[in-house]
Amino acid sequence: MTTKRPLISQSLSLVRSFERRLERLFEGAAGKAFSGHLHPSEIAGKLAREADLARYEHVTGPATANSYTILVNPRDLSLDPGEMERVLAEEVDRYTADEGLRLEGPIAVAIEASVEISQGTVVCHLKVMPGPTVPWARLVGSETVEVGRNRALIGRSPEADVVLPFEDISRRHALIWRQDGQIWMRDLGSSNGTSLDGEPVGREAAAVNPGTVLTFSDHLYRLSKL
Repeated sequence: MTTKRPLISQSLSLVRSFERRLERLFEGAAGKAFSGHLHPSEIAGKLAREADLARYEHVTGPATANSYTILVNPRDLSLDPGEMERVLAEEVDRYTADEGLRLEGPIAVAIEASVEISQGTVVCHLKVMPGPTVPWARLVGSETVEVGRNRALIGRSPEADVVLPFEDISRRHALIWRQDGQIWMRDLGSSNGTSLDGEPVGREAAAVNPGTVLTFSDHLYRLSKL
């Protein structure tokens, strides 16, 4: 079993990488929703910086906003921005998964016109909006439970993201999350332990692959990635 502690990557370089990917989106066909007064680098830079500044610390680890509103002057909108909103939401979702960030709801991006915004200027408002999430993994055992949120808390507590309602499961038993294209898990000091394919997991993060058998106390589940 491979173990390591994945640190949140160097923020500045990842924000710049995110910014460059956004620039390519704005320079493409979807970016034609904006007039020539707004340069793609301006919009991309603003959005990337705001996404990074919106980070905060959740009990499960780093988290960020999931609702993005981009305000521009009406003269800077050339076409219906629907396609741009869709591709932006996909890119923000990819960025947060790469960074291992928790979201409290689905990514939503809205591009709106406001006469209060000067022409050639872009303003971003970010919020945390709780809501249902799309499952990204399943734990298949005596019952099947879905993992929806990134950095999901597994435990007996009704407040856990993945509830395993057994007396021998700790209220806060383990943590599972995605980061840098890999799934990770660590034990949270549970009373009866966590293991991957029979190997104990401690507080150090351990890499988990699809098909791995996860054991919480004596309860076995096979990880299935969606």
